[in-house]
Amino acid sequence: MGLLDDLRKQADLVKTQQILEQNLQGDKVKLVEDKMKQTFQYVHELLKQLAVLKPTSPLVYAIPSVGEFRNLGFTESFIDYRRKRINDKEYFDTIHFFIKWTSPETIVIDKDMPPAMQQIRESLWLSKVKFVEEEKKNARGFVIGAKFIVPATVLTDIVVKADHEQGRLLFQATHIFGLGVEQFIVPAPEISDDMLEDFAKALIGQQSQIRKYRVVGKPGSLR
Repeated sequence: MGLLDDLRKQADLVKTQQILEQNLQGDKVKLVEDKMKQTFQYVHELLKQLAVLKPTSPLVYAIPSVGEFRNLGFTESFIDYRRKRINDKEYFDTIHFFIKWTSPETIVIDKDMPPAMQQIRESLWLSKVKFVEEEKKNARGFVIGAKFIVPATVLTDIVVKADHEQGRLLFQATHIFGLGVEQFIVPAPEISDDMLEDFAKALIGQQSQIRKYRVVGKPGSLR
């Protein structure tokens, strides 16, 4: 057997391996697509039911140095998705949805010292809640204090991203267990109605096992 035959055999092995890898990647893409579609359909139906029932969240949303929000009720929701092209076909890329929780309560804080004002300001920024800051000035136009008005409104904001290459779904959840950002990594084969039901329980403040998929450490943005 000559050199050319050896090279031909080696080339055939490489081609076979490439075909196997392409088929495996194709299976991952299809599975992730199916699971993204399942997730969208489940959440879409969930939000429709919540819009009718308008539940009250049992969670306590605590803002350090500011106060707590309790008994926030479902006000509105939204869901949408984006697609991307892979090998001339369109696939789910991200699903985005949110639930808005509110109550008539408002926290009002008056501060008249710059360090105290900055502490409140930074706490509100880190908590990712909306607020209004009204400056108080003296007759000469200098800021001598501030009033912080914080409506009792929390947005549970979720982004689900398809990771076709790794065969998994990445969840970024803002204000799901209280105030803060969490991330979860769920292998595509583990996405099921039971898993989505467990995630839905977390969304409305019920006991859930979804933390087992939680990413430990500082989360980064999925957008």
